[in-house]
Amino acid sequence: MRLGGPIAAASLLHMTINVTDIVMSGRYGSSDLAGVALATAIVGPIIALLMGTLSGITPLVAQRFGAGAGEASSYIARQGIWIGLAFSAVGMILIGNGHRLIGLVAAGNSAEAMTVSIGYLQNVMWGLPGLALYFLLRSTSEGLGRTKPAMVVAAVMVVLNAALNYAFIFGRLGAPELGGAGCGVATAIVNWSAAAAMAVVVRWQDFLPADFFRRTLIPDLKQMAEIAKVGFPIGLATFVEWGVFAFVAICLSRFGEAVVAAHSIAINILGLTFMVPHALGMAAAIRVGHQVGRRDYAGAKTTGDTVLIIALVFAVVMAVLLLLVREPLAALYTRAPDVQAIAARVFVFVALYQFIDNTQVAALGTLRGYKDTRVPLGFVLVAYWLVALPVALTLGFGWWSGSPMGIDGFWVGLGMGLLFVTVTLNLRRARLAQDEDRIELLADRSE
Repeated sequence: MRLGGPIAAASLLHMTINVTDIVMSGRYGSSDLAGVALATAIVGPIIALLMGTLSGITPLVAQRFGAGAGEASSYIARQGIWIGLAFSAVGMILIGNGHRLIGLVAAGNSAEAMTVSIGYLQNVMWGLPGLALYFLLRSTSEGLGRTKPAMVVAAVMVVLNAALNYAFIFGRLGAPELGGAGCGVATAIVNWSAAAAMAVVVRWQDFLPADFFRRTLIPDLKQMAEIAKVGFPIGLATFVEWGVFAFVAICLSRFGEAVVAAHSIAINILGLTFMVPHALGMAAAIRVGHQVGRRDYAGAKTTGDTVLIIALVFAVVMAVLLLLVREPLAALYTRAPDVQAIAARVFVFVALYQFIDNTQVAALGTLRGYKDTRVPLGFVLVAYWLVALPVALTLGFGWWSGSPMGIDGFWVGLGMGLLFVTVTLNLRRARLAQDEDRIELLADRSE
């Protein structure tokens, strides 16, 4: 809890930024809300790939820190800069052309929503390198057990994002009135500000070498390969998960803007509730990494078991709360009665998801602490692309029955995929925790 608390706070604050974008664009207009929702469906998976790959630095740093070689974290992080810049360059190209994908499948949206989506994408892509640098410093910091810096930076960014949204969406404080597309400008500025603030906090707390920001950056292909070996499966697994949810959002556009907006609201709430178990999973990765580094395998097993129990308790609490307040919660996001009604119905699925989503991320975080990332990637690929998506498309569009279930069918399919991955990941975690030879092989202490 000491490790996970600040991570949860930072993650919730980051989600608050997303909530602010959705709410403020929704207040400007329903087409702006739909446009921002479609654009973030494109941006989200790309950021997930970048963020997940760089998060592979955390278990590398954690295991070396646990083994008494914490100074190696500086070198690992500096090599991660090359990976972050390369991925952000590719991401900028993909985001800059994201409107082509929306144009192919988003026939149910208005021209106004499409214009907002395109404007958002063209603005937000310029902040991607800054986001990469932020996540690089955050992953290094968290691997050393320093989880508070990201929380401090996130708190500042929430305030900054709200102010910039107010300026660029509504044309205040001398800024142009851009509507929902202004969220993209605000996000790009916030991402670069986050990188600068994280650098200041890391330097101020003095837990990286003083010359960290001044050394010549020389590529080390071996070290970059080690980061990619652990991090890329994490990034790809996160990309696959986000990608399926994003693809569903785009498919739902055929049912109209109200459905897209309601789905966006439900995903936003799911993301908010997910941040606490996600933070606990990250804390498990850090603690298990430290314990594996000093060969405390019994302690690592206890960490995994404990995180799973806490995640289940949190799931019960959140499920009950969501069912009790689902209607006023929907009204908080939008004034449109049709969007409120659909969102309140989908919140029932969000409540049920708490149990399967929380337990899968607890197991996933524990496995990352062992540096076990490739096999879990296989489970995720099967869960989302061979289970979730086929079932969601079949039920949602009524391919077999001839009676489309719409948004309900899509959420049933996504739930089945999540159930598959939580069962397989937890079985994997239980087996690995008792296999010391396999743990040693994954640790690869020769590196």
